[in-house]
Amino acid sequence: MDLESLDRLREVQRISSKISLYQSEIAKREKKLEIALADYQLLRDQMAPIEARLGQGQSIARKLELDSKEAEAKIEKNRKQLDQATQATEFTGLKEQLARFEQEKAAIEDSLILVMEKIEELRSQESDLNKHIAETEEQLEEIRAEVTENTKDYRNEVESLQKPLEHAREVADDELLETFDRLFPSLGATVVVSLDGNACGGCHLSVSSQVGEKVQAGISVVNCPSCSRFLG
Repeated sequence: MDLESLDRLREVQRISSKISLYQSEIAKREKKLEIALADYQLLRDQMAPIEARLGQGQSIARKLELDSKEAEAKIEKNRKQLDQATQATEFTGLKEQLARFEQEKAAIEDSLILVMEKIEELRSQESDLNKHIAETEEQLEEIRAEVTENTKDYRNEVESLQKPLEHAREVADDELLETFDRLFPSLGATVVVSLDGNACGGCHLSVSSQVGEKVQAGISVVNCPSCSRFLG
């Protein structure tokens, strides 16, 4: 492998680095959308407990309303029996029973009032949250449109570089490409570097004179002994 092979690899690096840069810019802008989506989902998640509690409250309210009607029916029946009572002991017993029924009904109605107040409170929370969700959803769509517009040019650039990258990789040496693909995710645009005096232009560690001479001779591809970057 000669320096021409290294030049072909530099072209792969150049195009790959531009694509990586554009993709990084896209990711930065999409992060804003990701945060907005997370905030929106957080609001949506807050709705489920409110709806569950509202459903439970309405179920309890319906049962209390039925209990209240049953208590009223008992009271009416008791009053009729009281009107027909002929014995003092019977009259006293029915009066005491009527008092208990009326107390039971009063307790049921008190409970119903509390439940209805809680239901109204939950409905108010539900209404406020729905309003907030609607506003957040509108903001989310604005951010989505903004991100789409702001990343359009970068996506077009990435698309336009795909074929040049494919061609550059086709003509590059397979063995060099294998090393390049292993190093590029962590090193980016510094897989192929020049010597900086007697040091690697990437990791900046000194190389031996023998390595430096090989690089200067330009008859073979040389890797940095410390970081494996290509030197040339």
